[in-house]
Amino acid sequence: MNWTQKAMVITSLAMLANLSWAQEFDDQVLKNNLAYGQLIDLNQYNPGHQKGLMLRLFATPARDETCDLETGTICKNQHLITVATLDEMPEVQVHALQAKGEFVKADWVISKSKEATPDQAELVLTFRQYNRFATRANPQLPKKIDRVSLKIIQQGIEEALLTK
Repeated sequence: MNWTQKAMVITSLAMLANLSWAQEFDDQVLKNNLAYGQLIDLNQYNPGHQKGLMLRLFATPARDETCDLETGTICKNQHLITVATLDEMPEVQVHALQAKGEFVKADWVISKSKEATPDQAELVLTFRQYNRFATRANPQLPKKIDRVSLKIIQQGIEEALLTK
């Protein structure tokens, strides 16, 4: 990650920490994102699609009973998504995704609805339960793929696990 991306991550997370109307997060979640987080710009996917929101995904190892960074055990990532409007008075939303794993890709869903506004978005995110290096090293690990539908509107972010 170059210094510009690091500066963007730190600035974004600092804004998140100071937003009183944003979803409450444990300080440890923000600290983990600053220390270990990976920034994924979701606007880079489907480049021909005009986007009215800035969407970023922060991937951080889920430090729980199955993950310990110091011992090198296999970690799943937990994710925060940040949404900002692209206007002079931007509104920001933050949502902790329920899906864990390695981010694979994002597919923007193009709305054909006449009610759709530039401040709305729909995406399908794909996650691998374990990263491909872990499943190569340990073939016993499940190679499960999860697809998550996100509907983003001004009132909030709706997350739904898609069935295969």
